[in-house]
Amino acid sequence: MFAGKNGVLDSALDAIGMGIGFTLALLAMATLREVFGSGTWFGMKVFWFNQNNISVMTMAPGGFIIFGCLIALVNKLSNGRAIKKNEFGCDSCPSAAACGKLKGEEASN
Repeated sequence: MFAGKNGVLDSALDAIGMGIGFTLALLAMATLREVFGSGTWFGMKVFWFNQNNISVMTMAPGGFIIFGCLIALVNKLSNGRAIKKNEFGCDSCPSAAACGKLKGEEASN
């Protein structure tokens, strides 16, 4: 959606940013699952978790548990504030003039 409305350079930078963000999210999930499930981190033993690992974290449900915990953490850090539809329009966009729409004017489509 972003690439269809923007130029090549902006779209490439958006793709790189999205890729880095997704990679960091996967790294966070994998790190937590490995530490809690196996008691290791990149092959190094982690104190206490090496002796007291949680074996369900190495299975598929462990991924869902970690995903739910990370979503809860994001909600806690953002105070549960999500982007509302009226905040997502052209009125709140700082670059509304750059895309050819004036502030306060909605898309005709």
